[in-house]
Amino acid sequence: MNWRSLASLLGVAALAVGACQQSNNSTSPGGKPLIAEPTTGVTFSQDFNPYDSNSVASSMGTRSIVNEPLVEFDELDPTAAGTHPWLATAFQFANGGKDIQLTIRQNVKFNDGSSFGPADVAATYKVVANPKANVFGVPDQASDPTVSNNTVTLHFKTPQYTSLFTILGKTYVLKASVATQVAANPTMAIANPIGTGPFMLASYSSSLIKWKPNPNYWGGTPPESEIDTPAIATNAAASDALVSGQLDWAGNDIPNVYENYVNLNPQTNHAWFASGSTVTLYFNLNPGNGGATGIGEAAVRKAISYGIDRNALALLGESGYERAASSSSALILPNQKAFLPSDGSLANDLSTAGNAPDPATATAQKLPAGMDVYDILKSGGWTPPASSHFDSSTGVFKSGGNCDGSNTANCWTKGGQTIKFSVYDPVPFSDYWENAALISQELQPLGMNVTTKPAQGYSDWNTTLTSNPAGWQTMIHWGNGGSIPYIQFYDWFQGTAAGQVGYKNADATAALTAYASTDPNDTASLYPVVQKLEKIMSSDVPYAPLLYGADWNVYSSAKYTGWPNQSHPYMNPSPTDPQMAYILMQLKPVS
Repeated sequence: MNWRSLASLLGVAALAVGACQQSNNSTSPGGKPLIAEPTTGVTFSQDFNPYDSNSVASSMGTRSIVNEPLVEFDELDPTAAGTHPWLATAFQFANGGKDIQLTIRQNVKFNDGSSFGPADVAATYKVVANPKANVFGVPDQASDPTVSNNTVTLHFKTPQYTSLFTILGKTYVLKASVATQVAANPTMAIANPIGTGPFMLASYSSSLIKWKPNPNYWGGTPPESEIDTPAIATNAAASDALVSGQLDWAGNDIPNVYENYVNLNPQTNHAWFASGSTVTLYFNLNPGNGGATGIGEAAVRKAISYGIDRNALALLGESGYERAASSSSALILPNQKAFLPSDGSLANDLSTAGNAPDPATATAQKLPAGMDVYDILKSGGWTPPASSHFDSSTGVFKSGGNCDGSNTANCWTKGGQTIKFSVYDPVPFSDYWENAALISQELQPLGMNVTTKPAQGYSDWNTTLTSNPAGWQTMIHWGNGGSIPYIQFYDWFQGTAAGQVGYKNADATAALTAYASTDPNDTASLYPVVQKLEKIMSSDVPYAPLLYGADWNVYSSAKYTGWPNQSHPYMNPSPTDPQMAYILMQLKPVS
């Protein structure tokens, strides 16, 4: 499961480009209609407002095929090679990183035939200045954008070296006249969207939206004659649609995708799940956290982390689609390996071997310095289960039975308390729910009373997370992703996630501030700052890294070739915005 916003960064002070890098297709008619399903379970309504998170364009992730961003970033590649100028042909920092000057692409038209220009860009950034429309978290602007000839300069209150993806990659440009209306009413319905993108609305129904090529598109004629986005209720239904040829591109967890789809015709049926985020176990550290005990201590959280069999989670819970996390730093690896300490201290320090299948011979995972779950808890002042036995020569810890609340003699104790918590996730998230059960099964033999608590769906689960801190204790949750570590670390230490779990750390806040104001080209200054954040995550464990979350991507090459894949990973492969428009323009029709 991986619903998230992502972020990326270009580590250069300026970017310029000549020719458009979109497609080799110029004026030739498009190929066959391509059927794409970014996500399942969306109830359609004819509203394509990109700044209303409840619109069908937002829910389905199709914003960018009509309302384009200024730059297309490959969220898997932080280098200049992963940055593609779009409606802006160049940008550069000024004023110590607080200002970004954009050179706007010329000779671009909206799909209604009107001309696009700097005024439309400036008006769009006035939209995101309204907190109710700022659904992607564009940083606070110091003043309105300024326009001079063919440039727009954005003015921010603080340096923005780390926020380029949000600012330039997820701000979807509106026509100025529409932007003025959305700025005043961010949730206004837009029935017929106007944009510069490669496609425009052809027809709408509550079960199928059809998109036709924009005849005025600045990047040439799209390869596809039509894009169809159907309403599909479940992942299983998406699997059936793929097998029957009624779907060409899916962005969700397809059950047993290799057995049920890929292996049926390996020549045309494909799946590539790039690692795009770090999935973690959230610990609720808010007062009144639903009655959990022990998790307020860093030693307990670390013991929990090292007691989890990540390979089991990856292979059983995620069907092998997501890889086990290997570093307590929580970096997305191998994408971000350059940021790891050079001494190797945080590389592969999370054992993925896990506990023995038989709980009676469960083996605690090993820490790199020779500590294990037993030593961590003993050092934290916890008394081992009365019937337990630990063999230091083999690292085998036997608790004598499950700590499931029926017999505290099987549990670690301290001050009359046991380590007790539940893992709260939605039952419809079959992968997360399976992983929650696995975590319970793995930790009970190690002397921790861990149970599961079901949420019936995403809405009640997310509502509990955001507004009821007493309603949950721990939960499995995807990360914010991004090609640079700042994005996830900010969310965990200072952003939305930090507020939800009630975690505060002054050292992390200071490191984030230093990170945000450090030129990414100055790696000698940047890497030590990032590693401070990694070490805080490793030692304090406010979140326990579990898996590297997949960018879901299942596709057919029967109609089109040129898809991003493991041998040609030119873009985050998921069929959603902002990269959807970029990928569609790279495809080539099969003759």
